[in-house]
Amino acid sequence: MCELFALSASSPVLVRYDLDRFAAEGGERHQNRDGWGIVFSEGLDAHYFREAAPAANSPLDRFVRAHAEPHSITVAHVRRASAGTKSLANTHPFRRAVHGRLHHFAHNGTLHGIEQTPEAQPLIRDRVGETDSELAFLLLLDRLARLAPEAADHAARFKVFRDFCADMARLGSANFLWLDGDVLFVHADRRRHETAHGLSEPMAPGLHIMRPKPGTMGGIHECSGAVLQNPPDHIVVFASVALSDGPWEPLPQGSVLAVHEGKVLFHEQTITDRGGASSRPKESAPPVQQ
Repeated sequence: MCELFALSASSPVLVRYDLDRFAAEGGERHQNRDGWGIVFSEGLDAHYFREAAPAANSPLDRFVRAHAEPHSITVAHVRRASAGTKSLANTHPFRRAVHGRLHHFAHNGTLHGIEQTPEAQPLIRDRVGETDSELAFLLLLDRLARLAPEAADHAARFKVFRDFCADMARLGSANFLWLDGDVLFVHADRRRHETAHGLSEPMAPGLHIMRPKPGTMGGIHECSGAVLQNPPDHIVVFASVALSDGPWEPLPQGSVLAVHEGKVLFHEQTITDRGGASSRPKESAPPVQQ
């Protein structure tokens, strides 16, 4: 039951985070954490930190927090291993450079049988670790290389991501954060929830969104596990669970979004069948603009 967090804003925001507290808010109070990773964007590059150990007692995590600076995009992941060993190679977010752009990818869930799919099998040799998540990332990048036009064509890249998410959701829980160096792409599916009787079966919501109206955030917004200092008028925040009293909303299963500089460029939803597995998406109304 990994935990996801992402932020996109129209100007840099200082995020004072506490990944251990954030993971506890998501239901990991009694579970060991198997690693953490965080990405802070800076132009088309990014500061990138990962560790295959709990953040609670990590000197690296303390160092990163002590030297925090404002950034317009942040992506974070707290891992609980469900596939692959506890190692740096299996720690999210994963990173690849393709055609001069850095891509980062984080996943919550399990994609059953992805290694056996004909499309993914040739990519296994390029995988550094052992996870289904990294293999899914390689598959997404392979589709981009084969199907998408220029990187500046956000609509085309969104369509590739949307179809990829629908296919992955057939294999299992597929909550994704993908940063292509410029735009944050998000897919909300299902996740396991901690109950008094243990972990539940995967069910919605897999992610929550906070999209406040301009001018309503104030100078400091406190979340469980993160404090946002001087947020701008345009900001969108995603997390596995609602982290504050702010205007959080659960994202319906199959929600696919593209966010740039704190504004939603595209927002569509894949079709779901009665069994909860996503099928091919249908074209939605014109993209939602914020």
